[in-house]
Amino acid sequence: MLERVLQNQERYDTSMRNATELVGSHTASIQKLEIQMRDFSREQNPKKKGTLPSDTIANSKGSGSSPTSHCMAITTRSGKILQGENEQVVEVEDSEQEVEA
Repeated sequence: MLERVLQNQERYDTSMRNATELVGSHTASIQKLEIQMRDFSREQNPKKKGTLPSDTIANSKGSGSSPTSHCMAITTRSGKILQGENEQVVEVEDSEQEVEA
């Protein structure tokens, strides 16, 4: 009976060693994949250190000094709109804002 328990223990130890080796192998593979993905991401998205991402859209409604050639507006969460260089504040009445408040 003791001999049987020892055989079972040896089989258990062997299977545990195999499982430990397999987990170690998978861990190494995952680390290699993480490094590859990081490098790939850096190649696809080069960014200079200290800069912010920008995505500008060209004005399609004309060029030059016509009134529609250049427009700047900022809309705040409260619904106020700041327009132009004078920063005129335009109040916007909206039923959705009253519902949200």
